[in-house]
Amino acid sequence: MNDQMSIEYRKSRLRMQEIAASLSDDEANTIVAACPEWTVKDLFSHVTGLAADLGSGKGPTGDTQVWVDALVSNRASRSLASVVDEWNEVGPAFEATIDAMPKRLWALTYDTVVHEHDLRAAVKQPGARDSEGVKISAVLGLKLVKGDLATKSLPAFRAVIDGTEHNVGEGEPVLNLTASAFDTLRLLGSRRTLAEMKSANFVGNLEMMLPGITHMDLPTTSLGE
Repeated sequence: MNDQMSIEYRKSRLRMQEIAASLSDDEANTIVAACPEWTVKDLFSHVTGLAADLGSGKGPTGDTQVWVDALVSNRASRSLASVVDEWNEVGPAFEATIDAMPKRLWALTYDTVVHEHDLRAAVKQPGARDSEGVKISAVLGLKLVKGDLATKSLPAFRAVIDGTEHNVGEGEPVLNLTASAFDTLRLLGSRRTLAEMKSANFVGNLEMMLPGITHMDLPTTSLGE
């Protein structure tokens, strides 16, 4: 899987750039429901800023959230096309960095694939749900689950993704999910409402395990995917 990280990052980047090229100025200002503090252009500023800074050896020197916020605010006066052009310029160097450190930078591939589908939901251009990037990222997301389960002292979780079983955490799983890679990515990526979580194919104590399998607050309104 490690040797595919930069490849799937690049494929996701190019798909996102293709979508961006089709958008009007009004669409560039559409609020991204999965990240309601961001517009579509802000989302592109986020992924571009990460690539620009990390690809050139820069990174947070203090509060990580302050750094992440600055990646967006520093590009606030620019057009979507300008931000996308920058991503196209800095992307290859960042992809080489991912190639050199896949075990350290796996979260950036995961983050980009997740945001690709946040973008698609926002501009109503669904697609690429069966991409290799989605399949890889669904499994990568279990790394976040494993950490959250440990932090919250919760037992193990099992995900059967497209027929392949993955166990994370300590002991016997008390919650099981059976789903496609895309649905797993969105369910465990905090992209589903509580009602949607409850209607998914979970078996076991979902209520107890919810804090360990959702890394962020759940949306209150469906993304309509």
